[in-house]
Amino acid sequence: RVTSKLQVHIPKSLTKEGGYDHREALFGVPPYGGSIHEMLYYTDSNLCNDSLNLNSVGGYPEGPWKTPYILMVERGGCSFVEKARNAQKTGAAGVIIADNKCLCSAGDTCSSVVVLGNTTTNKSKERSCESTEPIMGDNGSGSDITIPSFLMFKQDADLIKAELIENHMVRLEMAWPLP
Repeated sequence: RVTSKLQVHIPKSLTKEGGYDHREALFGVPPYGGSIHEMLYYTDSNLCNDSLNLNSVGGYPEGPWKTPYILMVERGGCSFVEKARNAQKTGAAGVIIADNKCLCSAGDTCSSVVVLGNTTTNKSKERSCESTEPIMGDNGSGSDITIPSFLMFKQDADLIKAELIENHMVRLEMAWPLP
């Protein structure tokens, strides 16, 4: 059961009653009893290169990214821990890992058709779905991660990525109750 909250506050068109379904990482340090409200940026890097810094990561919206921020990155290419570590190195206050596969349980609410800007790409070869949710576990090297991370399911992440790729601003909240 997830007790944390993930919500979009800007634009209001992406705000969902009760927040977005997500999963918490089993590493990092959430600010229990608090929240992080920051601008969300989407990186076009997979964050699997450990020599990254804020100036070497590109993405959306375009332009200089002001710290602190929450960074969204695609799942895949390396471990969740490595992505969070590299996001932390760039100055991110939190990480949203955008799932790149539909859950079978999502049914018709999730599609392998991805809309990027004005381009629609049909990934028909990737029509298979995952029967179980990914677990954002610590691979044994996550003790240095001090920022929190969430996994956002594909059907929701795609909507938010589309907004960012159009160079629109998105303000996100990650919140945790006291345990």
